[in-house]
Amino acid sequence: MFAGLVHAAPHSIQLDDFHPNCNFRQLNLSQDQHNAMRKIRSDYKTAADKAFKKELRVDRTRRRSIIQILSKPSFDQNSARDYVESRYLSSMDFSVDELAIQHRIYHLLSPEQRQMWLSNCLR
Repeated sequence: MFAGLVHAAPHSIQLDDFHPNCNFRQLNLSQDQHNAMRKIRSDYKTAADKAFKKELRVDRTRRRSIIQILSKPSFDQNSARDYVESRYLSSMDFSVDELAIQHRIYHLLSPEQRQMWLSNCLR
């Protein structure tokens, strides 16, 4: 379902709790569910594009930050922690967006479809 979109997001920020090529055909979605899934896919692509652009901006400053840490005469543990924290916090937003998308999918499905989806798509 999201196979083509998964690559739009930077790999370092993706959740890996779900199989990327999960087959939704087996769920026998209704037409309303198909329409809702199109909207969810569109929202996922928007979130992935936003995350990619954000990561590009972060990457521009990342190199400068590393050089500052390495250039100091003594290793500054606090600066290093600040750098690592900012690096991973910046990627957390997309992971939260991705989990929100999965939440929307889950609540779109009937109880039977949920069980099948969880069995086949959740790692």
